[in-house]
Amino acid sequence: MAVKVVTGFIPIPNHPRAAEEYKVLGEKLLSELKDYDVCAFDTGNQTVSDTWLAANLQNMGNVTHSVSDNPDKNTIAYHCVQHQKFDWLRTLVVAEDMGHVEGPKADNYVWIDYGVLHVPGVTGAVVRKYLDRADSVGGAVTIPGCWPRNHDIPHDHPCWRFCGGLFNCPRPLVRSFTQGVLGMAMRQIVTTRNVEWEVNSMARFEKTEMVPIAWYEADHNETMFTRAP
Repeated sequence: MAVKVVTGFIPIPNHPRAAEEYKVLGEKLLSELKDYDVCAFDTGNQTVSDTWLAANLQNMGNVTHSVSDNPDKNTIAYHCVQHQKFDWLRTLVVAEDMGHVEGPKADNYVWIDYGVLHVPGVTGAVVRKYLDRADSVGGAVTIPGCWPRNHDIPHDHPCWRFCGGLFNCPRPLVRSFTQGVLGMAMRQIVTTRNVEWEVNSMARFEKTEMVPIAWYEADHNETMFTRAP
């Protein structure tokens, strides 16, 4: 069994956490994972306008976006970047299937946020210990989260059913999972004319039961990694 880590970074203008800080965090993560198979989308060459969501919003006219209690952070650019992880993963697997990527295909693809080392308690050792058993995941997308499944999905606040910064997806489910989450995001935008967080899109997609999802309770700290089954 083989595991591939997928991560990536797109700078967001005027974001409260400076791009330089994200770069330092990401470079440290990649250094910590130098002995693992990692695909890092980045890395300085892409802009928000290059994201899947930004491209789809171009012809939709005026739309609003949810900001919760932090409008400086929760910009429409932020929402575009947060949804991009699904397009990156989908793009990678399609490229592998077409023979455009050298090296072996993985059995499991683990998304880890580029800046995850800023999360309390998350260290390189914590991440490596998680990855060393990540290939034991069965036939479901395994995702940590804070809220129970029957929790309402808000429109004006992030839905913390899922933490968002980590998930483990078996290869056979990559296309259906990523396309399903992105499709759900667009349906919600078309219906409400409002852009929400990617974790809200994930929670809505989970309710369709189109892809098996194995949830485990965690918080925005090291438990995302340490409590994984």
